[in-house]
Amino acid sequence: MEENLDLIINVCGNQPENQELVEIGSDPNFVFQNDPNFITLRLFDVEGNIINVNSWIECAHYVNGGWGLTFQDGISGELFVLGITGIYTLSFVIFKYFQSRKSKV
Repeated sequence: MEENLDLIINVCGNQPENQELVEIGSDPNFVFQNDPNFITLRLFDVEGNIINVNSWIECAHYVNGGWGLTFQDGISGELFVLGITGIYTLSFVIFKYFQSRKSKV
């Protein structure tokens, strides 16, 4: 988590003096404590999911996992490839249709 400290500070703010940067991992029993001095932030992941974080350590944990302040609402790579494949397939079918009509005439 230390390697992402600059990104964490940019998103979550400076690390509080009494807050230790711990590696939480995927511990299902870990409970984040609400920090009344932390301004709630809304974070987004690459799929557009939203989470509100209420403490610096919670924010740092999610930012370290790839969450950020903005959602990139655009065409994903898979959707682009699907569209191109569909266009090529449709073009091929139309080409074959006109080719078969031409050979019958």
